Amino acid sequence: MDEQGKRVLILGASFAGLYCAEFLHDLARESSAPKPKITVIDRKNYLLFTAFLPEIVSNQINPLTITPPVRRILGQRDVEFVEAEILEIDLDNRRAITNRGTYEGDVLVISLGGVTNYFGNESFEKYGFPYKWMPDALRLRNHVIDCLEKADRSTDLEERRRLLTFVQAGAGCCGMEVMTELTEFVHKVAGKTYRNINFYRDVHMILAEGLPRVLPTLEEPVSQAATEKMRRRGIDVRVNTLVTAAGPGYVELKSGDQTERVDTETLIWVAGVKANPLVADLPVEHDRAGRIMVDRCFRVVGKPGVFAIGDNAHCPDESGEPLATTAQVAVQQGPALARNLIAEWEGREAIPFKFRYRGDLVSIGSLDAVCCPFGWNVFGLSGWLLFKYVYLSKLPTFQSRFRALSDWTLNFLQGPSVARLDYDGLERETVRQA
Repeated sequence: MDEQGKRVLILGASFAGLYCAEFLHDLARESSAPKPKITVIDRKNYLLFTAFLPEIVSNQINPLTITPPVRRILGQRDVEFVEAEILEIDLDNRRAITNRGTYEGDVLVISLGGVTNYFGNESFEKYGFPYKWMPDALRLRNHVIDCLEKADRSTDLEERRRLLTFVQAGAGCCGMEVMTELTEFVHKVAGKTYRNINFYRDVHMILAEGLPRVLPTLEEPVSQAATEKMRRRGIDVRVNTLVTAAGPGYVELKSGDQTERVDTETLIWVAGVKANPLVADLPVEHDRAGRIMVDRCFRVVGKPGVFAIGDNAHCPDESGEPLATTAQVAVQQGPALARNLIAEWEGREAIPFKFRYRGDLVSIGSLDAVCCPFGWNVFGLSGWLLFKYVYLSKLPTFQSRFRALSDWTLNFLQGPSVARLDYDGLERETVRQA
């Protein structure tokens, strides 16, 4: 390594990429190796704290609260941040071509995350509402408010039924939280803000999961508890049920040999993730979801100095199985790669990544949650308090934590707002049938 230190180019200010930059900078200060020059590139100048993203639709939390700026997170660290759209990645030269110039590095770290996977069905992409990014959450919230506004003044029973039926595909951790937050929001405003809507009479919430149970990655007792709690909230939970088609004003559900057409204006799609298309098109080995195949030290085979972490990387665990595309994995991979880079520069061996599962925390509405931290099952109010405390403590800035507490307090005292937030680029190009 030369005296001026390596140039480290990190593509993506996701959990994995940003944590890698932070830890690499901090570890380098105590290292005997020359200090690296770290550059992070992302089209967004904020980090989306996805744990609280479902609370946007219910107005429990403000969008700015969970989008702390990257520059504030980095603070006084000597890390360059560039807000730019990445147009092309040159692996051989470890270079990224952006709309604001070309950037090169001695080390290239790819951490561009994933995108919603529609499994090749264009109708799901055209008529469904994904829920992965902040614009997705705001778009769904606006759409739901539109449905409530129209249903409140409609005298056509068929139209009201269609407007007030909400179907969601996917009952993983994020999917469960989105559905329960949406249900709670509609329940709170029905009969009050929208006086002509009776939640129990008019509203129909359908949660469709293709596997035999909800929360399929968690233990069965956790899944059963979540199912019972959701049904008590009025949610129609359907397992072994697939969404097979969607169109203007309808969704088709298939369970076994039975196919049902549901009249609805709302299909929420939380059923899969695949690699960013920019990553999926790179000339390296990929898995079926387009993720880059890497070894347990995050190295891309045949591309010296190129690493991939986070949702766009297919990283095996100790048994050879791929790790999940979760934030819990990403926040451990970023620091692990930083430690291995420092080790390499100091002439030491890289250490294969070992993921430490700490359990999952799943909120299912106000004052209720199902959690399994470190193998323990914690349900109800205790679980909800644990969920709030853990993720509040993990918000990356003090300002965000203070805002979150303020948002929750105001929502509890005053109830949710039904203001519609419009801005350029938010609305879908597809015009839905009213």
